[in-house]
Amino acid sequence: MFDLIKNLFKKPKPVVEKESPVLSEKEMATARKEPFIAVVDTQFDPKNPANGYFELDWNIFFVDELRKAGYTGATEEEIVDKWFKAICQNVVSESNPNQEVRIV
Repeated sequence: MFDLIKNLFKKPKPVVEKESPVLSEKEMATARKEPFIAVVDTQFDPKNPANGYFELDWNIFFVDELRKAGYTGATEEEIVDKWFKAICQNVVSESNPNQEVRIV
C-alpha cells in the first residue's frame, strides 16, 4: 500500500531523446544518391612547393559520373586521379594558352 501511494506522487522520469546522428556532407550526398567530391587536406614541401599533394574524398556516385564521362581505371582511385590530372591540365592550359601542357 505504501508503495502505491509513493508511486502516485513520484515524478515521472524525463524522456531522454536520442540525438540523431549528424551526417557529414558526403553521407548526406550519398543518401541522396548525388555525386560528392571534396578536398580533405593539402600538403606541400616548403623547400620545394611543387612537391605536395591533395587528399580527396568522394563517393561512388561521383565515380559513376566520371565513368559516364569516359574516365576509366582499375580502381576508384585511378579514375579520380585521371580526372584530377585533367583538371590540373585544364587550369595550366587556360593560364598558358600558347604552351602545350601534358600532365602524366
